[in-house]
Amino acid sequence: MKHSTTPPCFPGRLVLTLAVIALWLSGCTTPQSPSQETSDTTPEAAPDSAVRTYDIPRFAVNSPFETEYESPVPEKGKKLWARSLLWEKAPDLVVEKWLTDEPETAGKYMLIEFWATWCRQCRLAIPRLNNLHSKFGGDMVVIGISDEKEDVVRRFEKPKIDYYIANDTQARMKDKVGVFGIPHVIIVEPGGYVVWEGFPLLEGHELTEEVVEKILKAGKNGRAGEQ
Repeated sequence: MKHSTTPPCFPGRLVLTLAVIALWLSGCTTPQSPSQETSDTTPEAAPDSAVRTYDIPRFAVNSPFETEYESPVPEKGKKLWARSLLWEKAPDLVVEKWLTDEPETAGKYMLIEFWATWCRQCRLAIPRLNNLHSKFGGDMVVIGISDEKEDVVRRFEKPKIDYYIANDTQARMKDKVGVFGIPHVIIVEPGGYVVWEGFPLLEGHELTEEVVEKILKAGKNGRAGEQ
């Protein structure tokens, strides 16, 4: 099923701050008119100068895979609403409180999503993450982290979330990843490196079962080669 191509959600104050900083850095003195906002298929809340497009190399120094591995991450043209951590060590998983049972993460991949109850795109992503949790739960733990208060997250009911949920009102891990548009997902392999990152519903770069299957297969092949 094809999902909406509208972009991640952005807190209003953060958007204004980013826009002001971007204009200041570029030397501009006249802000863009609201009528110049982009369409539904492009980021609507952050100016182009604030939306960083990363030329992601297929491999980097920390790549945990052999060179014949075909990365599920495109080499170019993928927009991120966060700092790129591909092939880098992920920040430590830090939460304020688990609102479900605490998952067992040892030896497993972790899919970590930064989200919020008010975010429409986050709600659209929930069925997809539920499916990944159901299909790959033996090898990969799916975790959603909100920086909202516990009672706000607990009141959220639709759509139903089947995977693990926690909150952190200090947004410690989120800040280290540099997330300014949600939902944002990182997949961390058992050794701690980020092997996928991005907006899971971005057209042309969606986080699908096929992408996860390739990541898990590559990891299994790599471990088998080390034995």
